[in-house]
Amino acid sequence: MAPIGWKRVEEAMAAAEKKRQEGAHRHLGAWCPWCRRMQKEVYPDSAVVAYLKAHFEYARLNGEDNTRRLTFRGYDLTEAELAQALGLTGYPTTVFLEPDGTYITRVPGFVPTETFLQILRFIGSEAYRTQSFEEFAGKQR
Repeated sequence: MAPIGWKRVEEAMAAAEKKRQEGAHRHLGAWCPWCRRMQKEVYPDSAVVAYLKAHFEYARLNGEDNTRRLTFRGYDLTEAELAQALGLTGYPTTVFLEPDGTYITRVPGFVPTETFLQILRFIGSEAYRTQSFEEFAGKQR
């Protein structure tokens, strides 16, 4: 499977709105060992890559970057300010957004591949609209 090919936040959000797909933003810190572990173990998985490419627009954001500016929902922010606005409290954190940028949820910390894929399916299938993750996961067993 081809690598994910991370996008900039603005690119991912524009594509998500156009395609009406949810957005997944991965927040990282360059120094973060758990971020590197997810990058090495989770994101290269062929099932994860295939599901992300089919159901999401995705971007990687440096939650410590106070210089690179972007526009998000009409606001001019640095990547660090956007990370804070989305509730980032640690690294790595994956944030899921509606196509218009409305917050769905965030998943903090390292997540093993199978669990991450289950989370992607929960959000990508829009099951989150009608049930809890626990209910969804119970039905998948």
